[in-house]
Amino acid sequence: MRVKKVVLDYSGLSDDELNTLVGKVLDCMTGHATFTALPLELEDFEAEVMDFRTKWQKASRGGSLLEIAEKNDAKDVLALSLKDLAFYVNKVSKGSRSLLLSSGLILEVEPKPSDVPDQVLDAKLLDGRQKGQMQVKYKPVRNALLYEYQVTNILGEDNQPVWQETFQASSSRGNIYAVTEPDQIYYLRVRARNKRGIGDWSQVASLRAR
Repeated sequence: MRVKKVVLDYSGLSDDELNTLVGKVLDCMTGHATFTALPLELEDFEAEVMDFRTKWQKASRGGSLLEIAEKNDAKDVLALSLKDLAFYVNKVSKGSRSLLLSSGLILEVEPKPSDVPDQVLDAKLLDGRQKGQMQVKYKPVRNALLYEYQVTNILGEDNQPVWQETFQASSSRGNIYAVTEPDQIYYLRVRARNKRGIGDWSQVASLRAR
């Protein structure tokens, strides 16, 4: 299970978002019962916040290039301090959601797990451009990282294909099976795979080799 953490990098926040965040962090960290050994003094952090706010106000009123640059420098200083605080909070919290939230910092977004791929549809064998070849065709599947397919011309006693070697492909296009024997019937099935798992095999397709 993935350990919950707060975000480390706040450099991408807008000026307004950063201003709101640092005010919240100051309120939460002041007198906190658990976060008592912060990597920087809250007085120093508050001074950085006030410096940023002052320079932001000047820059937002049609400030000069120098004033805008000074505001951006103050913003970078705040982002670095937030990163230090976030690293400390993650270390002390050890994945506790309540502790992480009590810091005022932003929780990392849980990655959305990808689904197991759907069943491959429209699998078919087509004559290749050269004798002794067949084209392997099928519709691409959403979230598939790669495809596996099997081709055989052997039937078992139950009259069902006997699958043997498995081939892998990164795309649904340009896959060739060779070498085929003339007048033999070949059978195909395909499935998709991703990090989440493996989809179901497709319906079996067949073609008589020319």
